[in-house]
Amino acid sequence: MPHILVSRKIAEPGIALLRAEPSFTIDVLDASCSAQFTDRLANADGVILCFQPLRTADIAVATQLKVVSRHGVGYDSVDVTALDERRIPLTITPDANAVSVAEHALSLLLAVARRTSFFDLEVRKGNWSTNATMPMFELAGKRALIVGAGRIGTATAHRLRAFDMQVQAYDPALPDSATLMSGVQRVEHLSDALAQADVVSLHLPLTEQTRHSINPLAMKQGSVLINTSRGPVVDEAALVQALKNGHLLGAGLDVFESEPLCAEHPLVGLGNVVLSPHISSLTDGSLRRMALEAAQNVIDYFRDSLDPAVVVNKQVLAS
Repeated sequence: MPHILVSRKIAEPGIALLRAEPSFTIDVLDASCSAQFTDRLANADGVILCFQPLRTADIAVATQLKVVSRHGVGYDSVDVTALDERRIPLTITPDANAVSVAEHALSLLLAVARRTSFFDLEVRKGNWSTNATMPMFELAGKRALIVGAGRIGTATAHRLRAFDMQVQAYDPALPDSATLMSGVQRVEHLSDALAQADVVSLHLPLTEQTRHSINPLAMKQGSVLINTSRGPVVDEAALVQALKNGHLLGAGLDVFESEPLCAEHPLVGLGNVVLSPHISSLTDGSLRRMALEAAQNVIDYFRDSLDPAVVVNKQVLAS
């Protein structure tokens, strides 16, 4: 009888899906019980990770563990190498949060372009026409660069096209034979594309190859950076410098080099950056879809029907 550990409560439809399996026993931790996670792993045959790292030490005590399901798409907090050694598949929910993250990327871009936070604060202070002579940043006709053309990047490109932007995409992981959506131009050289784009939106996984791969000082003067992927893909020190000296018009950030962002961080004191606390995927629809897909991945594994497309370390599936 498989015993499934859920690292914290997920949307009820996902829990209900697991409980409907007559052969499963379920253990759902409260958010406040994260310290008990490693102890509870010892009896788990499967685990759903929601806001919970899975490190080498955790995997070592999980002697019964057979499958790991990420509630989301990022897996930089999981020791995939240790899972590989045990031939334990790691699954993600690739179709669940593309819409919500793309919408959040657009909300950050619009907030920066239209200086929403600044004007909101000024109106609340009674300053009706303050700084009205400084023009806002219009999106129509400008060039946007999507870095990372997966599901989220594609969903973001679709929305940017609706704003009549010229959209380009860079993704070295994309096969040469792959086709992009209509109206999106593929570019081969990141450095050239960064230097020409008015808006850069990041949708990259964090790997050793992508870490600090984006240097904001190499971007076009007066451009905007949006990051809803992972903080460390950006050289954060260079980002602070580019925002302070006016090289960038602004930035919209949902992710950071170190999280949570401390109140003393230089980014906090800058007026040309809009910040959110790594919550781009946490919409009602996305949470439901992530819970259902994460649960279904575990169920499919124990039914021997797991879709290889949702498995990060596909090599462990080989017989």
